[in-house]
Amino acid sequence: MKLVGLILLLLGFVATARCQDENENVRRIMKEMEVVPEILDEPPKELLKIKYDNAFDIEEGKTYTPKELKFQPKLDWNADSGSFYTVVMICPDAPNRENPMYRSWLHWLVVNVPGLDVMKGQSISDYFGPLPPKDSGMQRYLILVYQQSDKLDFDEKKIELSNADGHSNFDVLKFAQKYELGVPVAGNIFQSRWDDYVPELMRMLYDVNE
Repeated sequence: MKLVGLILLLLGFVATARCQDENENVRRIMKEMEVVPEILDEPPKELLKIKYDNAFDIEEGKTYTPKELKFQPKLDWNADSGSFYTVVMICPDAPNRENPMYRSWLHWLVVNVPGLDVMKGQSISDYFGPLPPKDSGMQRYLILVYQQSDKLDFDEKKIELSNADGHSNFDVLKFAQKYELGVPVAGNIFQSRWDDYVPELMRMLYDVNE
């Protein structure tokens, strides 16, 4: 029994060390990719685990195709089941990183999320997968999680996918300050760029021609 206990203890140490490494890595990458201080004053406290299409996990800082990112992902972080959270996804590089005049483009906003159950949250903006414009180069995408003080009354209007004004120039810092959300408790970053599947995605998912 002592051996079993020792093994479990060692496994616990290994898991803790791995978690610390992941958290430090995502904070480092946020700074290297200039999210801090361009978009955030401080990096998120821990790594947000993102799984797309129940098939693959997002590796922070890596590049994925729009096709791989077309459907709403599953999120996992160190959540308190009794707390409420806000989930936000933005692209700070709209229409491109050299001239981000629409910074940031809002791709997803769900508030009052109970614990990890994003599907039970209040959706202000439904998930809108990355669809980088042609010749826009590489674009960064952030998914951030904020812990709320409680279940809150948000006065934001529902944003339709077809309403560009509602998605353009979303200021995540001002939003966080407005509702006193503090520093993101979890986050992740990945990249994507235009490919010849983007026009098909726009027609299929949003009935829009590029």
